[in-house]
Amino acid sequence: MDSRKINLSEEKETLLITLLAKAMDSRTKNPILSDKKAEEILNMIDYDFEKINSFGNEIMVIRAKQLDTWLQEFIGKNPDATVLNLGCGLDTRITRINPPSIVQWFDVDFPEVIELRKSFFSNHEGYQMIPSSVTELEWLKKIPNNKRAMIIAEGLLEYLSEEAVKELLNRLTSHFPHGQIAFDIMNSFAIQSGKEKLEKTTGAVHKWMVDDIQDVDKLDPSLKRVTNLSVFKSKSIHNLPFKTRFLYSAMCLIPSFRNMMRLLLYKF
Repeated sequence: MDSRKINLSEEKETLLITLLAKAMDSRTKNPILSDKKAEEILNMIDYDFEKINSFGNEIMVIRAKQLDTWLQEFIGKNPDATVLNLGCGLDTRITRINPPSIVQWFDVDFPEVIELRKSFFSNHEGYQMIPSSVTELEWLKKIPNNKRAMIIAEGLLEYLSEEAVKELLNRLTSHFPHGQIAFDIMNSFAIQSGKEKLEKTTGAVHKWMVDDIQDVDKLDPSLKRVTNLSVFKSKSIHNLPFKTRFLYSAMCLIPSFRNMMRLLLYKF
């Protein structure tokens, strides 16, 4: 197929940062995700990827791997689950997980993102792409709520206000009877450190920063925290080259660095 010219901006454009990270991982000697589909998509896109090739690719890949692991564990226990992948971008999680046919999987993102996504994915039985901002919430009415749900929000909530995060969580836990939700949070050190480069490169702005994990716990009383994991403590760190592992280990002695990005898993 012809190369797809990208005309996205702000937080929509950041989907290319995570796509690049996953594609580059597939080229390494010891890949963490082995995401060949991401590289395939990357090669079909007309975009200057060089300008976004300095956003901590390894960390984004480790984040994705940990979320994949939690999702696989959930599907293992609930093979007829409903899966929501919020702010999906061009993420290839559906192909990485390859869920049982009785899983109902929904990928949700802005209409222009889904339009781009349709160049590489097609709706089929058990899989549907939904074009909507996740905060508009009318889209949720399209999702059946008779099964346990696993909700993934990868690299998404940082772009929302705390009030919008609270409303989204409340609506999700009200819609589904039971399930889990997994997402990442960034502290003020991480957001302030990358603010200028992110805005200059894509125009995107991170709005929600979390320094005290209990602030997240209070957003929805029906959510019970299962795991709070620094991305630097994920098992996938061991796949990285020795020099990179050593650097991260040394920097993790500093709390503000260690908690730059945390992965949270809640049940409800």
